[in-house]
Amino acid sequence: MSRSVIGAAISFSIAMISVVIMIVEGNITPEAWALLLLTPIPIAVAITRNHDSVDEGADSMEDWDEGNEEQADGNVGDPADAGFDVPVL
Repeated sequence: MSRSVIGAAISFSIAMISVVIMIVEGNITPEAWALLLLTPIPIAVAITRNHDSVDEGADSMEDWDEGNEEQADGNVGDPADAGFDVPVL
């Protein structure tokens, strides 16, 4: 069976249990609401794709080029020169 069918069956079962609780108790209980809130989770898990691919982030990593960084001798500098906005108070 596919994952979407299993997810739909689980969600339908949870919804039916919630309806049975409502019928037995005679009113809508917090347990019934909790089960109704859990109903979309199995469907969401079922429709997501599971990609068994390699980590693509490792391929795009490059060495950090430190040659372009300006070295300041403990001086922070003016934020406006670096492109930051000066807050107006």
